Formats: sequence, structure tokens, C-alpha cells
Amino acid sequence: MPTALTLFKANTALSDNWLQSFDACAVAVQGNLVIMTPNMHFIPEFHHFDAEILQACTDGCFGVIDCFQWPQAYDNTFCHAACIPQKEAFPSPHPLHWAWFTPTWNDLESIPGNLFPVGTLVLDKVDGLQTPFKLAEQQLCEYRQAQPDRGQVIYGRLLSLCHTVAHLKSHPLTFCDLLIFVTNAQHLFLDIYSYIDRVLIAQPLTTSGLCHVVWGDWMGAFVQSSDVCKKLFCTGIPIWYVRTSAYIPLNMKVIEPVLLTHLDHIIIGMYTEGSKVHPFKVIYCSPGGHHHHVHVHCLYAGTTHLDPKADNPQPSSSSNSGPKPKHQPYSIEARPACPAQSGESRDKWQDPDTPYLLLPNLHWEAAMKIAIKDQSHIHTPYIIDQGYRFLEPALLIGPKLPECLQTYLANWLASRALWVGHVNHNPPCTYPTPQLWCDFLGSVPSAQPQSHKADRKGLMATKKWKQVMWELFGDDFLESQGDVFLPDGVVEFQGEEISVSSLTNPSALLAQKVTWELFELGFQYELWDLDRHLAQREWKDDPAGHEQLLHGVFLGDAGLVMWSEPFLSEHYRLWDNTLKGCLPYMENFRQLLCDWDGVPPLLMTLLTSDNFTDTKSWEVKPPIVPHSLSMQS
Repeated sequence: MPTALTLFKANTALSDNWLQSFDACAVAVQGNLVIMTPNMHFIPEFHHFDAEILQACTDGCFGVIDCFQWPQAYDNTFCHAACIPQKEAFPSPHPLHWAWFTPTWNDLESIPGNLFPVGTLVLDKVDGLQTPFKLAEQQLCEYRQAQPDRGQVIYGRLLSLCHTVAHLKSHPLTFCDLLIFVTNAQHLFLDIYSYIDRVLIAQPLTTSGLCHVVWGDWMGAFVQSSDVCKKLFCTGIPIWYVRTSAYIPLNMKVIEPVLLTHLDHIIIGMYTEGSKVHPFKVIYCSPGGHHHHVHVHCLYAGTTHLDPKADNPQPSSSSNSGPKPKHQPYSIEARPACPAQSGESRDKWQDPDTPYLLLPNLHWEAAMKIAIKDQSHIHTPYIIDQGYRFLEPALLIGPKLPECLQTYLANWLASRALWVGHVNHNPPCTYPTPQLWCDFLGSVPSAQPQSHKADRKGLMATKKWKQVMWELFGDDFLESQGDVFLPDGVVEFQGEEISVSSLTNPSALLAQKVTWELFELGFQYELWDLDRHLAQREWKDDPAGHEQLLHGVFLGDAGLVMWSEPFLSEHYRLWDNTLKGCLPYMENFRQLLCDWDGVPPLLMTLLTSDNFTDTKSWEVKPPIVPHSLSMQS
């Protein structure tokens, strides 16, 4: 039986011009259905009736129910899906072949000094994925010339594509997450490409009244409506008309009965890595159709934390039921208690006295002096997550004993890349409490297995340590290379390799940089949280555009993931010492706040080089960042 590729190629020489939209160039039977096509020479298998689970496969795609890989039932909301290009029509070295590139482990550039298997996409593959982005950018320019009043939605998809490629270059990812981000970038490109092809090529042909040559490079669609069948046939979109035998007209012309073409070139196996058999979560389960289209077009990396039971009551087959350790038990060495300047006993309105924290930002210090600290002013009509997305900086440098400080810093630096990556694209349902952060930072597992004579206390400590690691890192902890803290190891921070032994007495500048990064990450994500809550309409109407505005408040291409960007030698962005330097970031910040309810009148005026004075700067700068980084060498 010929492959789908050869059948597509054969179709370009189709000369059966006398066929009408309800005649059959090819016909096949699937169960009680008759599937015919007036403009193709093969019939793909139709997957639409059984309850299909939407879950990423080994290559990060969704297999046969993925509209980017296999023809699906036509849907008016996603009518451009029929114009998605076919993978077989664009082999390497055609620039479009990057839309179907699947990374391997060799494409993961590991982050040095990190004990978890995380990294970024190698640079040559990032450059390769820039090719579809540039094609989409060029296509959007042509689209806006032809349709000057349209294109906002597609522009939002282009921004998302830009962000996704930037994340692949600088975002800490496990390999399975890398697959998802690559697939997301490819889906975004194919979405843009097919949408514009439909508007500029297919749509004008629907009103011509003529039958056009079939576009064999397009995905095509299954149709169940005679009107839709006739419309798509006129445009040259590959179509397969699905009917029961009772509705087949006696005068239908048939050129050739064929066997069904099966999905022998599509990966449907589940991803496996070590003990992981089903690492990708189920995001939807139901028969094919509109809801599958909706979920496949969503960015999978941003939906895996959602509960699929919100749409369908069937439980997820990949849900975690609890710890499933594969390593041999470890023991936690007996360590003296670490006195800390953290916890409820510390006054969090005031910084602890330590050289490891930077001096407070003047805006912050002034705001703290006038803040009303009366508990009666606290109102919580909604549930607040009591955890911390990022650990409190004062908690990290709280221990006074050198060996405890070494443990805290080493544990954080060794796991920092993985945690930042999770927070950005796959956040936990609830964030770790201060106590959980303390338990993690202070844990020191021994590299030696427990002896048979280990006492009950040691066994309980081992169990607690494993539970802490599981609660924070899940399967990634089980797949790690070993302990989080290695007394003789090396950790990495901002491109610099740091000996763990040197952390018993770290330099003030190193500690200040580490804590400043935590303050900065806290500020960025708190602003993100506030904006998602106070500008809900804007996030719903134009999520990509509003996210771009939020990213414009900060420096760098990776959005809020600034962990890999080097520290600059001068003040920059919102905290630039010059008015000219901070003006563009302050204007973006002002625009962001203008979408909030109750925005102060002083923020309603556009900031320009003419009106942005020292006084205006103090009026509009946010006081939320507690500290500014000292530019010592």
C-alpha cells in the first residue's frame, strides 16, 4: 500500500476534472461509515468517536488526534487547521522542516554545577527554530498589507512564538519539558502559517464559484456536512466526506475503492525516561471534535497544572499517587541546630542585621515607615496560599553557624535552575511553606547507605528527607544523580563555578547577589500575580500582548526568567541612575498599571523625555523592590 506521502504527490497530477464535490476519486469503508474524497487518492483513518486521551507522546505531540499531524474533523472555530502544511511535503533542508524537528538528549546543553538533569536547547537548534519564526514574521507583514484592519490575534501568537524560542535558549528545562517547549513553538508557527494561508489563499476562492486545483501540501479535513464539503472542494482543500451507507447516493461516481491509510508514520508511544513511564499529564479525555481542537491549540506547557476533570470526570492515568523512590535509602547526618533569623520570631518589617543583605531601596524604606501594621487592617475574603514561590532571602542567609550557612547556600544553588524552571511553566498547586523551605535547605543526606543497625531516629530522618525532596521536586528528585548537597562538590551561579567548601565563609558580594536575585524574582512574579488578578479582562482579550507589556518592564529576552542573565556593571531598567535609562521601563510599568482598577491619576499621563523629571520619577517608581544591587567588583 502506498504511503501518505506518495499518495499526496500523486494527487498533484489529478486530471479527473469532471468529478463533482460529492463524487469519489477514492472511497473506503470504516466500520459503518463510508469515507469518500473527490480530490485525493487515499483515505486516512478517521479518529473521532472513541474517548481519546490528550496526552503528549514520546515526541511531545499528541499522536493521531493532533491536528498538526493528522487530518481532523472540520471545525468552524479552527477552520484554518485544514490548511496546516504536511510534514512530508517539506523535508530537510527545506526551511519549513524545523516545524517538525524532534530534539534528542544530545540537544540538551546541561547547566554546569546543577545536580538535577536540566539544561537549555543547544544554540544551533535554537537558531534552526528561529527560521520558522522569521517566516511567520514575514508572512504576518504580507497579511497586514492585505488585511490592514486585522492581525491582532496572529500578532499575539507571533509574540508567544518569540517568547517560546527565547525560553528554549535561556530557560532551565528538563528534557521532557524541552520536548514540550519545542512542540509549543512548532504549533504556534503552524497555527500562524495555516491561518494566514487560509485567509489569503483559501478564503477568497470560496466565492469564486470555480473548482480549483487541490493543494496537496495542506493537511485537509474530514467533513460531515454537504455544504462544507462543497465549499472546501471549491477551494482545493483536501477533504474526506464521512457518511453512513444509508446516505450514499446511487448516482455517485467512484474512481477507485482503496484501503484505509493508517498512521504508521506518527509516534503514539508514551514518553519513558528511567522509571518514568507516563511523565506527561493528561489534559483532556473525550471523543474527538471541537474540545480536542481547543486543547491541542493551547500551549501544553501552560496547561499541565490544570485539572482535566474540570472538563471531563475521567481521572488522569498519569496522576502521581505519592513518592515512588528508586534510590537506596540515605541517612541524614546528625547536625547541630542552626540558629536562624527567620520564622515567626523575626520581625519581617525590618531586615536582619547582616552583611549578606543589600541596603534597602529608599522607596521601600520610606514605604515601610508609613505602612499601617495593625492586624485589623488585614482582610482576607479569599483563600491565600501561605507558601512562598521563592524562599525568603533572609531565610537563606539566616544561619549563624558556618556549616549551616554552607548547607543552605549549597542546597539552593544546586537546585535553583530546576526550581526557577518549574515556577515559570509548571508551578505547583501550592507553594512551599517557610518550614518546608527550612527542611529542604538544612538537609544534609549522607552518601553512605544506612547500616542495618541504624536507629529509629535515623530512619525517621531519612523518611523526612525523602518526603521533603518529593514535595519540592517530585519525579525530578527521583531521577536526579544523587544527593542535593555534596560537601566536596561544585555549584554554579551566573556562569561562575563555586566550590561548596568555600560557602562556609562566602564573600559578602556573592551572598548579596544571591539574595538580590531572590528579591528580584519575587518582585517580578508578584507583579505578574497582581496583574493577572487586577487586569483579568486584558489577559482574557489579548494574553500574549499583555504578557509582552509585562515583560517590557524588565530587561532581557526570557521574560520573567532572568536567572541566567549576567549581573550588569551599572544600574539598569527601573533602577537606572539616569532618567533616560529608566524611562522606557517606567512607561511600560505605567501602561501596565493603567489597566488596573483605581489607578492613581498621576499614572494616567504618558511619560516622555519632556515630563519625566526627578520629581516625577519618585512619584511613579514602584516601592516594592526592597533592595538595589550594589555594583561593587
